[in-house]
Amino acid sequence: MIRASCHTADNALALEFDATPWFREADPRSILHLAEQGWSSVWVADALEARPGYEGLHRLIDYAATRLRDESLEDPTWAAIECVVSQPDATLWLGENRPEMALLLQHRQADPGSRSTHPADR
Repeated sequence: MIRASCHTADNALALEFDATPWFREADPRSILHLAEQGWSSVWVADALEARPGYEGLHRLIDYAATRLRDESLEDPTWAAIECVVSQPDATLWLGENRPEMALLLQHRQADPGSRSTHPADR
């Protein structure tokens, strides 16, 4: 299980959820981008919120879109939701289930300035 958590900017709603389905289906570029963003992105929540079992996540996103809409319209850089994926969980899961991605991430961590020649990275 890859744990993730989200909370609204006003901290009215917060929850933890399993992000594993996103990692099963995500293309390599999306996973790399998530890692480059410090394992923090609302993409994971957006991709899972309509699925059965993720009703709490749907409520959190709906709340942010409706109740916090005015604040986000005033300042487009203001994030109504923050979501973070557990990096240790993600790294472990990738190593066991998508080893090519785990190796690519290890390579990037060892040499952050390098660009991979991996086809998925083009």
